[in-house]
Amino acid sequence: MADISLTFAVVLIAYLGVLISIGVLGYRKTRTEEDFLTAGRSIGPWVGGAVLAATQISAGTFVGTVGRHYATGVSWVWVWPGVWCGWLISAIFVAPKLRQFGAVTIPDFLAARYNSRVARGLSAILIVFGYMILLVAQYQACGEIFQAIFGVKPGYAMLLLMLSTLIYTILGGVRSSSYVDFLQILIVIGGLLMAIPILLDRVGGISAGGQILSSLDARLTGWWYNWKQILGFSISFGLTMAAAPYEMVRFYSMRDKATVRYAIGVCFLFQALIGGAVMLIGLMMRVLFPHLASVDQTSAVMALNLLSPIAGSLFIVAMISAIMSSSNSILIVASSGLSHDIYGKLIRPQSSDRLRLLLNRVSILLLGALPVWFALQRFTDVQSIVVVETRFIASFFFVPIVAGLNSKIGTPAGAIAGMAGGFAGCLAWSVLAADRFPNIDAAEVGIATSAILYFGVSRLSRSAPPENLDLFFKRHEAIKTG
Repeated sequence: MADISLTFAVVLIAYLGVLISIGVLGYRKTRTEEDFLTAGRSIGPWVGGAVLAATQISAGTFVGTVGRHYATGVSWVWVWPGVWCGWLISAIFVAPKLRQFGAVTIPDFLAARYNSRVARGLSAILIVFGYMILLVAQYQACGEIFQAIFGVKPGYAMLLLMLSTLIYTILGGVRSSSYVDFLQILIVIGGLLMAIPILLDRVGGISAGGQILSSLDARLTGWWYNWKQILGFSISFGLTMAAAPYEMVRFYSMRDKATVRYAIGVCFLFQALIGGAVMLIGLMMRVLFPHLASVDQTSAVMALNLLSPIAGSLFIVAMISAIMSSSNSILIVASSGLSHDIYGKLIRPQSSDRLRLLLNRVSILLLGALPVWFALQRFTDVQSIVVVETRFIASFFFVPIVAGLNSKIGTPAGAIAGMAGGFAGCLAWSVLAADRFPNIDAAEVGIATSAILYFGVSRLSRSAPPENLDLFFKRHEAIKTG
């Protein structure tokens, strides 16, 4: 414990020093609100792909997904194809059009497509709500890691995560966070691949480990969840990836449409490596430590008990890196909802660019502190919190965004009804019916409600003006006709 604590402190201090340096460099190049939120639209495919992967590979992966594999075995891996299908939908139907439009935030797109101030305001509020839930998961995961390894009270670990993430996010915005994410994804992959050989050696190989898992519980190597439950989880994660604001705003920072498509391909590569490694870690840890008190401490227990002080320290930093990269993206997209969309576009459109830049930074500071109390309550495990967030995001954004980008049918009233109805349907099912009907996922109810209201209300209400539709369809139709 003393060896790993000292080594970890040295590695962590060096790592935070690098992050702050990147933040300072980003600060020097950030002069406007658009610079802060889009990095001057200068990000290339490899950094962009790392950013997309790092944003999605979070506490839900390093802590939550490892813990879920520890608890339920192999079958959770089938959630990944749902995630990748979501990325394919994004690559074909969402990302290129969003990048071509060249907005700053997702509410910018919704306001322009539907010609609706209400759609802008409602979407900004829902973004803040959904991503504060996800930020709770990041803080809780950090608390679990430090408590398991060092016996530190979770509140102190959450404070460290909050302050370190806030520093480079506030300084350099998307520019700093993009290059930090590239560094973080390399650390994450290195940490995972370093741990796998050690675990396989300890359990005697994959075959021996599989036999032990089967003896513990046959479902660990078979089907813990039935196909309907897996489908529900896959829909939640996949459709969230297709329409997740904290991923989609990253498209705005990339150079062009081709860069966006290449970046999604790079993201696939990173995620495939990470998904396979995470599954193996969860399964092998169940073999070696079959009765952990908390599944969320699986990764931390491995770093403490199986890895050398240097390897363990690097692995812990990799976990913290994953958490910080998601926290950074969450804070940027949530703060822009408050400062750019609600204040800068609805309350004080005449405000100066300098004031909006300042408000982005102040909003990040305030929102960074908000979830701490909820994380300290530990209402459930980390992966369950992430699942709740994905259900809500898919429910109120998938239909208005994907349908709005690919069809003229949607109207302002339809978009508002779709977002509000998706949120209400998901919430009502989660609270009132989920326990009685476990094979029907709240995301399925939310998305179905959103779609019915979106298309139904759109048929009965006035379309957006032609000049708004022309922003997204006129160019495409001209090319098709030619």
